[in-house]
Amino acid sequence: MILRKYFKELMEDGSQNVQLHTLINPWPTKYQLAAYAYVAEQYGYRYAGLDPDLRESGTPFFVFRCLPDAPERAARTRERFPDATGGGRLPGMRSWPVPVPTLPETRREVRLLHARIAIDYYGAIQRQPLRPWLIGIPLVVLLVLLVNGELHAAGLRGAAGTVAALLLALGASRMFMRRRIAAYRRSLSD
Repeated sequence: MILRKYFKELMEDGSQNVQLHTLINPWPTKYQLAAYAYVAEQYGYRYAGLDPDLRESGTPFFVFRCLPDAPERAARTRERFPDATGGGRLPGMRSWPVPVPTLPETRREVRLLHARIAIDYYGAIQRQPLRPWLIGIPLVVLLVLLVNGELHAAGLRGAAGTVAALLLALGASRMFMRRRIAAYRRSLSD
């Protein structure tokens, strides 16, 4: 399971007291990353947002910083969950073979971590400029028309409709992100 691989890597880092642990979200959902962040905190690493040095890369890199009491936390967690990397139960998680099933007592913390991660992620996506999309989409559609020899009235009408639909979808996704960010901020303030 992919979670075990990352937890094993994290625990090895924790024993060497590495100050930063950075990763790209390898899971299909941000909720699974939030569950990872919860377990990482049990081993002495706290979610610290996106890496500002790699902001221009277009790929969000999530940063976990080593806490001052990381060796003690890691030792306590290893004592309570000695076979966590060998297929045993992870802190705050069920021992089922499905992706990150949280226990009821840890769900609230994982939801709060999920809200923080989602705010950072959507915020990073929202900061990306729209101008390349606004120029690129019509140019690509026009290029497709030229290559296929469809540069006549019916082809241009179809292309204009396609461009309008794609730009509308782009605008709607930005509005969706703004609303999700506002909802996650409200859940963090409660």
